[in-house]
Order: sequence, then C-alpha cells, then structure tokens
Amino acid sequence: MNALGLLLIAAVWVGHAALWTGLMNHLYGQPLNKHFLKLWRLFTGAVILAFPLLVWSLRIHLSDEHLRFDPDSFWGSLGLFYLLLCFLFGAFIFPIITIARLLRPTPVAVETEFTTTHDLWPALGEAARGDGKHRHLTRLPFNGVFRVDVTEVSLKLRRLPPALDGLSVLVLSDLHLHGTPSRRWFDAVFDELAKLPTPDIVALVGDFVDTDTHHEWLAPLLGKLEWAELGVAILGNHDRHHHPDRLRQELANLGYTVVGNRWQQVTVRGEPVLLVGQEMPWFRPGPDLSAAPVGPFRLCLSHTPDHFAWAAENGIDLMLSGHTHGGGIRIPLIGPIFTPCYYGRRHDMGVFQRGDTVLAVGRGLSGREPIRFRCNPQVLRLVLRVGPGEPRASARGFGTHPAG
Repeated sequence: MNALGLLLIAAVWVGHAALWTGLMNHLYGQPLNKHFLKLWRLFTGAVILAFPLLVWSLRIHLSDEHLRFDPDSFWGSLGLFYLLLCFLFGAFIFPIITIARLLRPTPVAVETEFTTTHDLWPALGEAARGDGKHRHLTRLPFNGVFRVDVTEVSLKLRRLPPALDGLSVLVLSDLHLHGTPSRRWFDAVFDELAKLPTPDIVALVGDFVDTDTHHEWLAPLLGKLEWAELGVAILGNHDRHHHPDRLRQELANLGYTVVGNRWQQVTVRGEPVLLVGQEMPWFRPGPDLSAAPVGPFRLCLSHTPDHFAWAAENGIDLMLSGHTHGGGIRIPLIGPIFTPCYYGRRHDMGVFQRGDTVLAVGRGLSGREPIRFRCNPQVLRLVLRVGPGEPRASARGFGTHPAG
C-alpha cells in the first residue's frame, strides 16, 4: 500500500471517528439514562476501533495500483456510501472546523487574562489519589488531574452598570465528589482559594456529587469560601441522580441562593441584578423570562454552555457554565474530541461572545473519570469592567493551551 492509500484510509477512519463521536456528544447533551449513556460510550469506542473490520467486511482491496470494491448487495452499496461520507468528513469538514477553531479571534470582551497553576501532588503524594472507583487512572503518565489552574480574566461588558465596575466573580464547577481526588486534595484546593481576595460573588454551576455518600464533603469544603455580596448556585446533570432536593437544601444552609430553573432579582452593591438559573434539559421546566424586568444586569448560571444562543436571545449579559471539563483530553492543534454537549466542542472552554452576551466556560475541578491531558482542572476568577466597543461574534478558549 502506497502513501496515498494510507492517507485515504486515515482520512476515512478520522471521518468515521468524527461522525460517531459527534453523535455521542449530541446524546450526552440530552437527559438520557446515565447507564444507557455509559453503554453507548463503550459501544462508540468499539465501533471506532472496529473500522478495519468494516472495510474488510465490504471486501475493499487497496493496492499500489487501484482501489477495488465488490458490492454484492444493497448493504454493500450502502457501506460504500457510508465510507464516502466518512471521507468527506475526515478529509474536509473536520479539518475545516479545526482550522476555523484555531483561527478564532479573542472576544472583544476579554481585556486581560492570566493563569496560576497549583501543583498539589508534591505536597500530598499518594494521599491525593483517594479511594474512588477509578483511582488507578490517576497513575497514567502526564495526567494533570492534580494540577489546578486558577485563571483570572478581566471582562469588559457594555451593559454593566458603573456601580458594578470591578465586580469579582469566583466560578466553580464540576466537583464530582466521589473519592478521587481525595478529600485531602479538595481541602488543599479550597485552602488555596480561601487565600485569594474575597470575591464579590461566588458562583457554583453544578455537578457536586457522584455518590450518595459524598454529600458530607460539601459543607466542610464550600464552607471555606466567603463572598462580599452573594453566593449563588445551580445543579448539574450528575446531581439529579443523587438526591437533588437534599443538595439544594445543603447549599441553602451554607448561605447560597439556589436559583434552579427560574429568575429572581437581587441587589449587588446597591444595584438591581437579575439572577437567572438554567438547569435544562435535566431539570424541567426551564426558566421563563417573559415577566422579568428589562433594566437590570442579567447574570445567568447554566451548567451546560449549550444554552448560549438562548442566553443571547433573552438579553443575558454574562452566562457562566461548566460541564464540558474542557474535553478532559486535548490533542495538540485539534483540541478535545469528546465533549458531552449537544453542540459538541463548539463551546468547550473559554470566553465566547454574541453581541452583548458573554459566555465563560470553566474546565471544572474534577470528573467521574480522573483523566486530564493538556487540560488541567480549573477555577475561574472573573473581574467585570464597564467597557465600550462594538460587539462582534467571536470566541477563543483561554487557559494554558488556548488553541487546543
């Protein structure tokens, strides 16, 4: 087989993987049964790896001289059509999307950005692993699961009231408490966060626990955080499996305003602010803003960034999200492959902008499977500034590896 033949096979295989991974991402953005999703993920992996069997079953022969295909049925012709579709995706659509992502300009809302990394492994060692079901995965080479990035971004927002200029927001998502990383690791993380300047707002955007027994970690950890104005929280998709009503009460007991799928007006620095919770599609019904006041600054917490278009349509000024984990595994230049969102990797991490609506997506602190390659756990600290300028649609991921 010559080099051209190898490139052809590689392009078709990439397209095959892109199609099945895209379908999996889409399904993970739906409120489907978690056991079904786990089985589907395993099935998807098997289908991608079984690509050579598909080629063999269709009796495709690739030599130095030519490509020969011997269809003997309708299914053989259908298989050939599928391979042509895979070639289209692998050779053209996937590369074009990837290049477009690499060339995305920084949103005009982003004024400054810097990241400080806290590597907690040297101080904790084996005590950081904990006793979670998948703790063995933390031993994989180059796994950055114990290295936490604290990323501070200054955002210029045109509709920010002058009274809120300089407002700081600490954004945490995706704790996924289940044993790994350990309680000692989380204690060390929250101790570092407690050393930061006290934020005006602490925003928790969901996925707190992955077992029924790790509720007991919440109060000692989240109790270390303080705020000057407001603590606010919503739930995520994993939370619905582990006593969501109990979670809401525990958060409320810690002083957090648990918004849920609704809106409410609060006062921050003497200025009215409209808080909006968006827990769809896992908790229903979604928020209805038809009766909400028009004037106040609108701050939305949405566990998934899939609601970005909805936020722009409803006049949200700043939307805070998690859920994506940044993809967990980021391949150089390409970026993430698996991103559990309806729109896949479109809003995988970073700051995005549509008109006057700005979205900030954090990579979260943990995950059900403790795997992080070129995608450290992350906490966001946003500083909001009053900023003029013409809005435009643009996006770029922030962090240690903004391009992927």
